[in-house]
Amino acid sequence: MMDTVIADLRSFLSTELRVPDAETLDPELSLVRRGILDSIELMRVVNFIESRFGIRFEAHEILPSNLGSLAAMSAFVAKKRAA
Repeated sequence: MMDTVIADLRSFLSTELRVPDAETLDPELSLVRRGILDSIELMRVVNFIESRFGIRFEAHEILPSNLGSLAAMSAFVAKKRAA
């Protein structure tokens, strides 16, 4: 499942946010620290994750540990789905 989530996120980053080379981004790369995503784009990612994967972020869950990289986002989706 993790690979599917990461693939969907890469596709969203590429098509909706126009992130260059999104399809080949290292899943562990820090997207905010590297300047790939800003705070507005990160909220668009949150909205995408919620609608695509049927989960809800609580305000206290919008953290770098959950959204800092593609791998973190995928792990968060898996955790929320398992709950």
